[in-house]
Amino acid sequence: MRESEITRYKNTLKDLLDLNVEHYCDLGPGKGEICIGLHKAGKKVCALEAPWDFENRTAWKKEYNINVYSGDFFTCNFNETIKEKVECFSLIHCIAHLRFPPHIVLKNAYKKLEKNGYFYLSTVNAGSLDKVIKLFRGGAITEEVKEYVDMGEEYRKYCNPTGRYMIWDSWMHVKEYRDFELKKIFEDCGYKVVILKHRNNFKHWKNEILCKIWPHLSEEIIIVGQKV
Repeated sequence: MRESEITRYKNTLKDLLDLNVEHYCDLGPGKGEICIGLHKAGKKVCALEAPWDFENRTAWKKEYNINVYSGDFFTCNFNETIKEKVECFSLIHCIAHLRFPPHIVLKNAYKKLEKNGYFYLSTVNAGSLDKVIKLFRGGAITEEVKEYVDMGEEYRKYCNPTGRYMIWDSWMHVKEYRDFELKKIFEDCGYKVVILKHRNNFKHWKNEILCKIWPHLSEEIIIVGQKV
């Protein structure tokens, strides 16, 4: 894991703990880094993960006795699937991969959240300094399109049953967002935006200076909506 990734996980964990609630649910927990961190901090935590290759991808849960539920973010009912109380959902560097409108996930979570609960979201910044520089140099700011990437039978069954390869099946970013876009989506889904900030997790002195002047050029966007 790169140093910037370690920094990002540490910063994210601090953000979540600063919300000062007890019951968390991480959407798309990956290798469980955030769930395990919250668990070690004494919080009650569960997660929701996509069904494909489920047991293999959530093997980390057994050591920490963390409940990870199987469900597609866009078709399952969070109220029915997630058995625990949830005061804070987290969606960490995942929204850029979503091929359906994120409003579906946010509204589903809103119904499950306790009153005054939070939805924490972090993602890459579509307007970051890195992308601006690439654009000025004539480079691509979107990812390379592959003709075909074999993601395996289970992936095709759950994520793309059409049988036809689609460009985002390689886990390329479908859509990257700016801060004002995320704010509008949250508000359209009924949330009150209580935190909206930018952050750099990798350190470079030129980047640091410019992002202090123009924070919107930072690499990461963090937004927190509250159910009111």
